[in-house]
Order: sequence, then C-alpha cells, then structure tokens
Amino acid sequence: CDVLSLKMAKCKGTINLPEYKAVMLASLRSLVKDWGSLHEVSWSWLWDNIERMLKSMIGKPAKFEAALSAFLGSLDDAQKMTIRNGVYSKFFAIAPTGQDFFRQSLTRLHYIVDKWMAITLDMYRDPQRMVQELSALGLRHVGYGIPTELFDPFVTAIVQAIRDVADDEFAEESFGWSMSLVSRILVRSVGEGSTIVMKAINANSGRMLRSAVACAPRGLRAVWTLNVQVGTKSISPLMWAIEAGGLDAAKAIIVDLLTIRADRDRYYYGNDILFERHPDIIKRLCMDAPALLPVLLDGLIWRARITEDGQRRVNYYIKHLVVNAEGEFASAIEELTGSKDPKIVCHPVVSMVTDLVWEGLAFRSFLYGKLWFLFMLLVFVL
Repeated sequence: CDVLSLKMAKCKGTINLPEYKAVMLASLRSLVKDWGSLHEVSWSWLWDNIERMLKSMIGKPAKFEAALSAFLGSLDDAQKMTIRNGVYSKFFAIAPTGQDFFRQSLTRLHYIVDKWMAITLDMYRDPQRMVQELSALGLRHVGYGIPTELFDPFVTAIVQAIRDVADDEFAEESFGWSMSLVSRILVRSVGEGSTIVMKAINANSGRMLRSAVACAPRGLRAVWTLNVQVGTKSISPLMWAIEAGGLDAAKAIIVDLLTIRADRDRYYYGNDILFERHPDIIKRLCMDAPALLPVLLDGLIWRARITEDGQRRVNYYIKHLVVNAEGEFASAIEELTGSKDPKIVCHPVVSMVTDLVWEGLAFRSFLYGKLWFLFMLLVFVL
C-alpha cells in the first residue's frame, strides 16, 4: 500500500477509490464462476482496509518529498560526516554481529550511507524504478549472505544518526518513513531470494547444493540452479557462484545440469537451458573459472554403457559450441583457443568441434583462398 500511495501521488487528477471498488467487484462477479456472498464479504473487507491505508497517505508523499529534499540539500560536509560516523557506531552498538558484514574500507562505508540517503529521496521521486532497483539490490544481498535480522537495526541506526543533526521533525519523519519502506522491500526480496540453493552457494558446499537440488522435480532442477527471481529482477546462482569464487558449488551445479535423467514421459538434460540462460558460459569460465572448463566439456559427452563389437556409442552435444541462438557461428572455439591451455584444446569435445568446422566449412574456404598461390607455384615449377 505504501508503494501504491507513492505511485498514486504521481498521478494527476482526482482519484475516486469508492468508484474503483464498485468496478473491481463488478469485474470479479463476471470473471469468477462460483462467486458468492462469502467472496463478496471477503473482497469488500480487503478493499476497505486497503482504501483506509491509502486515504491516510493521500497528500503526504509530496510533502514528505519536499521536506526531505530540502533537508538533504541543506546538509554541509561536517553534518554529512557526522551522519556517516554516527550510523556505524550506533549500528554496531545495537547489533555487534553486523561488524562481520562491514569489512570494507572507510570510503566504501561512507559511500553506502550516502547511497542510502539518496535512495530515500529517490523513493519519493520515482517509486516504480526504485522498487525494481531495490529488488535487484536485495538479490545481491542474498548472494552476500546478509541476515534479514540486521536490516531493522541498520534502519534504526541511520534514523537516529539523522535525528542528531535534523532540526525539522517533519523531515525526520519523512526520512524514517522512506527508510522503513526501503527496508521492507529489501527484506521481502532477500526472503524470496534466499533459496536453499543460494544458501548452499554461500557456504560453497557441493554436498549442500546436491542435497538442495535433490528436493526439486526433474523438470525444475535446471530452473532452481539457473534462476532466482524477485519481481522483475533475477540472478543466476551458477554465475553468482563463479563470480564469488564458490567453485565447489559451481562444479556441483554444472554436473547436475549436464546429467541426463528420465521418467516415463521424457528425458531431462540441462544443456539447452544452460546455453540459453548463459550464451557466454564458455567465455565466463575461461575468464573466471578455467578449472571448471573440463567439467563442462565432459558433461557434453554421453557414452553408452553397453559395448558392441568392442566399441561403445558416444554422443557429442556440441550444437551450442558451433552456432549461437541467432544461427551465427559461435565464439566458443575462439574463447577456448584464446585460453592457451593445451589440455583444453586437446579435449575430445573441442577436437570434435574443430574437426567438424574444418571439414565442413573451413577447409573449402582455405583451399579457395590458396588456389591462386597453388597456380603460381605450378607455373613456377613447370
């Protein structure tokens, strides 16, 4: 309701909430087949409470924004420094465990406080954009493993630090209201994004990750390991593990994705989903985790269990190493050769791709390009 009230404050004209209730109920009656008196009472009660909360905020966001903008604009460097220092001294006194999560430089800590103050004002100015940015920020906090219990003490500390330098109680109230809303959005984002897969990645435990993914249905295992979404924002647990250096967890994810499973209806293999979600997975591994390249390439090979005439059937799943989603030539071979690792270049999958490209396309182009040279050589010899 608070976010809705901020969005309504940006609308021009008169907003008639009772008329909306009538339209909403009429739409529900026509859309819900088994609509009855109990539904009518329930939805009416829900909207009455929402309407009451919205009416209590009508006209306030604009006043809050003006007061907070004037207050933040009036702060000098000394007052800003007082706020920066006061936030952390008060926060660490309220929640001593918070010191374990603020190990950055003093400049970085001051930047965080300045950013929080800017966010409180931007929340009034552009609530829709800020909700999306805060959802993304909350997802990053999931990767950092920040406990949600620390958000309330931090909000309390920064509000107290503002109170020490604020002369206007209304500006203080506007800051506290916006900070409270920002904190609730972040807590919701962290709560929705704190999946058991992300917890295993934070612990960098392959065993925990395998146990977490084992809870997922076969058809959703890839989704659990490649996408965590809050609102319109999402992060990839696999990419987060690679960027954070959690190679044990990243290895477990890749192995799980490239394991072929089946039920009565279909086979499940995460090769296509992996390259659709991360078309640049080869490049990222070459740059950030070259130790995982053999794991990925091994997963692109399937070997039959049964031998025939002393031989086993082998399938190579190399489509995404040859062409990309647009049907153009993929850059996987370029990235792999650029890594200058002889063991990777000699891998059976890489050999298969290079032989296929050479025999199917590159050989003819190379030969046509050398025809004139061969002709001149023949004339010289004769």
